[in-house]
Amino acid sequence: MECPFCDNTNLSLRKFYENDLFIGIYNLRPFVEGHVLFMPKRHVDSILKLSDAEKKGLMSFANRCIFIALKYANAYQFDLILQEGEFAGQSIPHAHFHVLPRRFDDEVGISKKEWLADFSHREKSLRGNLTNEETEKIIKRLRFIAKEHAVQLEAL
Repeated sequence: MECPFCDNTNLSLRKFYENDLFIGIYNLRPFVEGHVLFMPKRHVDSILKLSDAEKKGLMSFANRCIFIALKYANAYQFDLILQEGEFAGQSIPHAHFHVLPRRFDDEVGISKKEWLADFSHREKSLRGNLTNEETEKIIKRLRFIAKEHAVQLEAL
């Protein structure tokens, strides 16, 4: 199976932010509004295998993706999720993080314990993939936010 996170065509359609080491994309099956993913550009299946440069840059890039996702969803709280390995629910063997902006009125509406137990299943079955038109509209807005707040992002 070819890695969808290493497929440049797939990434170019969903990419909203990147640097030399990492890329941020919108989730094809968003669980909540603003559900983004970020990952190393280099194919690696575990964060335990990140290079020293990737380890050093990870949190800075995470902060930037979180900032953009929160602005997009008009939210102030979030879940940051890493599923490391098959038994933890990792469905694509490329290390990646989920950022889920959270609001009091979001669609989740269940306790954290229930939500984490149900996350993988719901992400896959809650709705189908976004259409190309839906994705383009979302990516355009995310890129605008990144550009509009470039100075703030650099400070993170």
